[in-house]
Amino acid sequence: MKIRILCVLAAVVMLAACGQRADHDAGVEAESSAEQQPAETKTPPAKAEEPAEAGEPAEEAEVLIWVFRQRQNRQCYGGGMSLDESRAKLSDSGVAVHESHCGLRTDNVYTAGCGKPTGDILLHLIRGNALDAALNAGYGPAEQIKYQIVECPDDSAESPAPATSS
Repeated sequence: MKIRILCVLAAVVMLAACGQRADHDAGVEAESSAEQQPAETKTPPAKAEEPAEAGEPAEEAEVLIWVFRQRQNRQCYGGGMSLDESRAKLSDSGVAVHESHCGLRTDNVYTAGCGKPTGDILLHLIRGNALDAALNAGYGPAEQIKYQIVECPDDSAESPAPATSS
């Protein structure tokens, strides 16, 4: 009888220890997966332009958002819109640009081949109240895609498109 009680007691202790271990492993796994996510694929957060003054409520502080557009360059041939041209296009549409970067989409797969599209994008930080004007100019909210910030390519180093014979 004593052996049975000892066996049951040992089984209860082992099961209790396994339950604690499973809880601990789940917590460690969640922490490690958060650490393994590359920082450059995260979308830069929208931020308030400047802190609200003492007289105005915090809700009225202007929010800045990131917008993007495809660079529209082609593999092997280059071309497409430069960051300065993109910034000028937004300015011509009445949108003030606060910051700009080149980027690379990480949520799509682009097959290799000359003349095929690339994942190159152009990113701009604008005021939230200018989003409609940016949408009308062909830009979209960057929070809807995954991307990473990259160094802008040197457009002068790209080879020109091949000449076609008539």
